[in-house]
Amino acid sequence: MDNRRKFLVDLSIGATGLLVAGAAASAIADPAGHKQVKKGVQVFKSENLHGPGQLPEATVETSQGKTVQLYADLIKGKVVLINYMAIDNEESFPVIGGLLEVTKQLKPKLGTDFHIVSITSDPVRDTPARLRAFAKRMGIPKQGWSFVRIPGEDSAIVSARLHRHPMAPDPRSRVGVVHYGNEPLGLWGVFPVGISTADAAMRVTSVMPGKPVSGEMRRAGPRKRDEAGLAFNNRIA
Repeated sequence: MDNRRKFLVDLSIGATGLLVAGAAASAIADPAGHKQVKKGVQVFKSENLHGPGQLPEATVETSQGKTVQLYADLIKGKVVLINYMAIDNEESFPVIGGLLEVTKQLKPKLGTDFHIVSITSDPVRDTPARLRAFAKRMGIPKQGWSFVRIPGEDSAIVSARLHRHPMAPDPRSRVGVVHYGNEPLGLWGVFPVGISTADAAMRVTSVMPGKPVSGEMRRAGPRKRDEAGLAFNNRIA
């Protein structure tokens, strides 16, 4: 749990090296490959990384046509899932469809107990109007799930910090990740798109605030060999 708690924080140590590399690189492509970060741009400026998770700030446009701040308005102080998607890829690679099933399994409520931020990797084609129509067609709840596009250089900066490969995706590959975390605690994890719905829901629940424990203490050590439960779960309390 300590390792997961420091998932992004620990990686910030490596950000210094990436910053130098980013400054020295001739260009970094944005997720859709439409624009580039020019030579000399520092990918991870210390003053632009916020919170325990050291997340970058960026100006984004929502599917409702509003301009907001990615970190301050959509992530700060929340339990949140962050993922990349593209409308044109959804049919063959149903990222949003999978996340929608995860929300149905979670007992906590979307919009109050946790939030989702879906960032389009195709900000040119996925306009606010198109994102809005897509969300309606998919039956996305109106509260707690934000679809956003990040124009300009900020797109490459955010995708780099979220450890998304900067090159255009190979259409033959189907690899993507969802970041999930409790931002106030700096407790973060990541799971691949395509894992089972139950597994994804369990992981998200693991970073949500718990309830105070009272009464008789229970064992919380390694699971006994003859006891039922997940093989990797070493806590039964």
